[in-house]
Amino acid sequence: MIPKGLSLKKSKNGYYFIIIAAALSALIHVISKPMLENSTHSVEINPIVMAFLIYFICGIFFTPLAKKTHSISKFGKKDWMFMGIIGITEVAALITYFYGLSTSTAVNASIFSNSEIIFALVIAMLVFKEKLRIKECIPFSMIIIGMMVIPIGNDLIHNNFTLGNMVIGDLLIIFSGFLYAVDITLCKYVGDRFDVKRVTQIVSFVCAAAAISVIVLFQIPMDIDIAQLPGILVMSILGTGMSTLFFLVGLKLIGAVRTVLLYSTTSVFGVLFSGIILSEAITALDVISLVLVLAGIFLLRNRLAEGEHDSGTEEEIIVTTARKSSSIKRGKYVPKTSIPKKIEEKIVFHGWIGAG
Repeated sequence: MIPKGLSLKKSKNGYYFIIIAAALSALIHVISKPMLENSTHSVEINPIVMAFLIYFICGIFFTPLAKKTHSISKFGKKDWMFMGIIGITEVAALITYFYGLSTSTAVNASIFSNSEIIFALVIAMLVFKEKLRIKECIPFSMIIIGMMVIPIGNDLIHNNFTLGNMVIGDLLIIFSGFLYAVDITLCKYVGDRFDVKRVTQIVSFVCAAAAISVIVLFQIPMDIDIAQLPGILVMSILGTGMSTLFFLVGLKLIGAVRTVLLYSTTSVFGVLFSGIILSEAITALDVISLVLVLAGIFLLRNRLAEGEHDSGTEEEIIVTTARKSSSIKRGKYVPKTSIPKKIEEKIVFHGWIGAG
């Protein structure tokens, strides 16, 4: 048995790790936004070029971490085929996100980062032919209203109900969430068989290869200002790599339900950073949207707490949860579970909007 004092200390540290992971992940919305816009002070980076750089750097970051895991020689033709499809889907999702962010706001992007929850749920219902329970409809509706109806409706009103650049940007970001949800479904095959760090490394390089192929094919200029490199490194290493590592450490210490709930604050950090760093306006409607989304997520998480503990020793539970949830975090593990569990897994995954 773990001493009570030591257990409390571990739990406290777990909270810190998850909060830091959420904050680091939120940096991606804020740091990438200025690089994607026309500015007299810096070069506008093409979204495809930025996606290539993030995936390539992330692949390098995970290479030493994956060194002692499954050897590449153990991957069969079907495994490589799936990872190729996954890579194309992921890079398409990130590029779509960046194109949307270039005309939308970082505040909206932070709120829309939860859109994957909805699409993952819809896909799960279609694939597994399951339906929402009555108790799930209320929090599900809260998430939809807060995440889509209010932000898009507000932008439509400001654009006289026309599809202006901002509205199109909003729709592109939401569509990127759909692509990430599709990616989760595809990732099940390799995620059940191989270590998540190895899969992350390979998929990151596949994404980078797909992006550079598009760059070469369409002769897209690799225009990058040297002053922008630190920001790209921060997104790649801190916003993706370190965020994932802190997430997994915290997950092992405090369990899945509390981890999922805390990590959902990524959207809150994104909105705060957008106001502080980018000086974007944070309106009352933005706050209402966040409250609705987080309240809906909390209600779903609260309901999941009943089934969090499985049979087995404490050590077995920790190891099993860490292994499965680490795969979920990177979108590589999607077991056939109930609809609420799928929502939990998707919320864990949605914070990872960077590479891999």
